[in-house]
Amino acid sequence: MPLLLHLEGILSDFRHLFNSQNFALFQAFLFGFIATSGRGTLTELYQSSASQTRYWSFPKFLSRGNWDPDAIAICLLKRIQDVFSNWVYVYDTTKALKTGKTQWGLHFFRNFSYQGHRVNQSKFHFGHEFGALGLLCATPREWLLFPVWVKLIVPQTVRDKGDAVLKRICSKIPRGLILFDRGFARRSVFEMLLGLGHDILCRAKSNAVFYRLPKRPKRPGRGRPKKYGDRLQIHRLRYKELSILEKPYQVASEVVRTKMCPADVRLVVIRTRPKRSKPYRYFCVFTTDVALEIPKIVEYYRQRWQIETAFRDVKQHFGFDAYRVKSRKSINRFVQLSFVAASLTKLIFSIPAPHASDQRPSVKEVCEHLGIHWYHPRHLTQGLRVAYLQSHLRALEYSASCQEKTNSQNIQPISQHDTTLPFDKAA
Repeated sequence: MPLLLHLEGILSDFRHLFNSQNFALFQAFLFGFIATSGRGTLTELYQSSASQTRYWSFPKFLSRGNWDPDAIAICLLKRIQDVFSNWVYVYDTTKALKTGKTQWGLHFFRNFSYQGHRVNQSKFHFGHEFGALGLLCATPREWLLFPVWVKLIVPQTVRDKGDAVLKRICSKIPRGLILFDRGFARRSVFEMLLGLGHDILCRAKSNAVFYRLPKRPKRPGRGRPKKYGDRLQIHRLRYKELSILEKPYQVASEVVRTKMCPADVRLVVIRTRPKRSKPYRYFCVFTTDVALEIPKIVEYYRQRWQIETAFRDVKQHFGFDAYRVKSRKSINRFVQLSFVAASLTKLIFSIPAPHASDQRPSVKEVCEHLGIHWYHPRHLTQGLRVAYLQSHLRALEYSASCQEKTNSQNIQPISQHDTTLPFDKAA
């Protein structure tokens, strides 16, 4: 119960973004995402939210409500950054459904990657693509990734193409370091983000080429000075043993230049060999923040994978790919609310309790409360957080629906008549 009350306190930070009715529906949506045990469709959200309104207020809230999902994402980002001082951004893309399954509303947003040449191919996938921003935060015990911002990518429009969505998101966030996978290692992406004042940490592709910094000639000649030096041979670098996160690595680092980025970058190469009879394998990461330390670079990119597990969690527990709406506006709002519910669920377990008596539950306490004795994870997973909150919500609903009638005079009734659910305010 203290966690649910703490969640209400966090939601008060979003109050200025809505009028009274829309704020009640906003609370009901988030409560429905957390409380539902199904896929997370609108009908299941309405049934789980314990809302006093009619069903049609839910789809109207998505299609006609006067509120801005980008403003909600900015407010959520500021709230998380106020709690954690050490953070970096993570950006990636995801799809709503896998290949071969139809999805509601696809006749509005067809995938044109294969239809551009009017070729009928069997690998045509049914599903929408989204660009998403996560905030990777460091706690004393672990790294946590909060899904913050998500927008629909529509390939056939200039406003909602892949790079345009990335620019719209990154132009509204405070300056910082953004982590990317190697699919974003393009000069257009680097020029755009460097122009916005961000730093980039990205993995290099297998065919990436790096050059040493050019040496100044003793006698400058005519013409432009050299921009690139000799081509860098990765296997000829000097590698040294380095312990990162209590694991030994063979690491080499050098400030180089590449045609993928207009600025100098720091290249970090990790060399591994599974067997002595096998050749070395090279893992290359480069960043525009030249002053960033090598252990930090390796640690940041190792934690980048959490955005992939965050996509899995929002699809499995918060109905990210279960929307049943057709318009672009409704889809963007639905998935943004799914991200907010996932982030707030993780946030209330990670914020220190204001009072010593209201300590956040540990992994052992959560497993004992749920009756789980066969699973002993190191840290709380999103599934355990959701199951823990759902058990408290079921107990709260039971205590609110109990009656004081009893056949025994010796039993004192302890049911609460005036107990209301945290989000039972939608009108």
